Amino acid sequence: MRRWGWCRRGGGAPAGPEAGALGPEVPTGRHPDATRTLPGRYDCADVPREAPEAPEPHDHHPAATMSPSLLRQRMSRRDDRPRTRQLAGPVAAWGAVALVAAGVGVSVGVNLTAGIAIAFLVFAFGVFVADPIVVVVLVVPGAILIQRVGGSSTNLSVADLLVFVGAIICLFHIEWRTAPQLKRFMWAIVWYQAVLLLVVVAHPFKGDILEWFHRFSYVGGSTLVGWVIATQGRARQAFRLYLWGAAVLALLAMEHAVTLHFQPAQWSVYQKNTIGAVMWTAVVIAQLNPPWARIRRAEAVVIEVLCLLGLLASQSRQAAILIVLALGLAVLINSEVRGRWKLVIFIAVPTLALVYESFVLAFQNNPQFNSVAIRFGQIDAAIHVWHQSPWLGLGMRFYNLPQYLSVTAPPNSLVDNLASTGVVGSLAFFFLVVFTMRSMAGLPRVYGTLGLVVLLAHYVDGLFDTFWIGSLSIIPFIVAGISLGMADADPRAERVPDLLATPVASDRPVRGRAAPGGLRSHGDGAEGGSSRIPSGPIPPGHDA
Repeated sequence: MRRWGWCRRGGGAPAGPEAGALGPEVPTGRHPDATRTLPGRYDCADVPREAPEAPEPHDHHPAATMSPSLLRQRMSRRDDRPRTRQLAGPVAAWGAVALVAAGVGVSVGVNLTAGIAIAFLVFAFGVFVADPIVVVVLVVPGAILIQRVGGSSTNLSVADLLVFVGAIICLFHIEWRTAPQLKRFMWAIVWYQAVLLLVVVAHPFKGDILEWFHRFSYVGGSTLVGWVIATQGRARQAFRLYLWGAAVLALLAMEHAVTLHFQPAQWSVYQKNTIGAVMWTAVVIAQLNPPWARIRRAEAVVIEVLCLLGLLASQSRQAAILIVLALGLAVLINSEVRGRWKLVIFIAVPTLALVYESFVLAFQNNPQFNSVAIRFGQIDAAIHVWHQSPWLGLGMRFYNLPQYLSVTAPPNSLVDNLASTGVVGSLAFFFLVVFTMRSMAGLPRVYGTLGLVVLLAHYVDGLFDTFWIGSLSIIPFIVAGISLGMADADPRAERVPDLLATPVASDRPVRGRAAPGGLRSHGDGAEGGSSRIPSGPIPPGHDA
């Protein structure tokens, strides 16, 4: 009979009350049911080993009895199959690239504009396939591009198109069960849009319907874009792209101001308050520079100085007021920002002095046709036509209808909502403002300060101009979405002590799982003690 046996690797007594006393029971080799007990710590040498069996004739591999020529032929067939399959993919891919390149070349020869457009679409598709989040990140600097695309009937800008596409992509990267802050914020937007449906039903003209989708994209889509940017670890990348885009716009504004002999810089679709809206958001982001944004201080200072000069070139008074409002509120609610109060005062005092002097000169030089008088005239005209439909208003974009050509877009968000959506829509707007601000105020200060002050300043901006909803409302809601995403990525605020202690400024790539906003964990080489990584929907990190 063949002897056989086995032992437990590493030795030791079995688990249980008799652990340490006796070892495991092992076969003796005499009978399958006969066993003997080994000591608590035993060696495998104590257990009988089975003798190797003699190989049987049928145990040999078929190749052992095959002729050399037949073996080489069969092996070559095996090698050819995988090689053919491996080459099929690259050949098809390069063939498609060659066909596309040929198509682009023919298009350029026939029509240069069409060829460039096709090449750009091919490039965009390649970027989307390689990394869809890149398209989402490009929405942030793309918000500066307010040039119109398509006809005037669509009222669509490059920024509108980018935020719509980015929001569609974001829907596939959101786990709602791990996004309580985002859900709370989005509920207010959904209720607001639901009430506006009543206005669309009451006034179903084309401009009203398109504006409903525009508002959903501006407010809801921008928030989704910001949330995904934060949870994917791309906040630093997105902020830097936007800040440098604003810096380029500031340089262009300064050049136009010098060319116009220091008159307000404005050209094409970029009038002075449009430039000012970009400048004030960039200045606030660069000045607050939260630790999770990881923007180097020297870089932030350079951008802030350029944008302040761009704001001076645009001579936008309301943008200057918003900078003072946002930074002053940040000093009041955030103790970390409060430590920089001297710099905030250094920015605020001369800004307010320039604004006051500008108002005085405007009233002295043109007391009847200055910007304030014109705004009051537009508000009065909107309130006059609102009486025709007080409850549901006249419909969004009603001033584009032929019968209301004498009315322009009201430069006040309250009057605009009252005339466009009536009392019902105005109540929904109040609900939106209160609930969104309450959601932002409930976030940890290290995450929510930037989003809170930018969103509040944007709502205040709507009291002086037509910018509460439109292309220039994209950035404030994206910043709010980023703050919500940072808070959802760190639901228990575990990273807050580390962020307030030593913010990481290293540009080295992050290994493993990324902390919120691309922050590097203190446990993987940075200075500091804690290596806690927040739980939440944070995929592998993407460092800018």
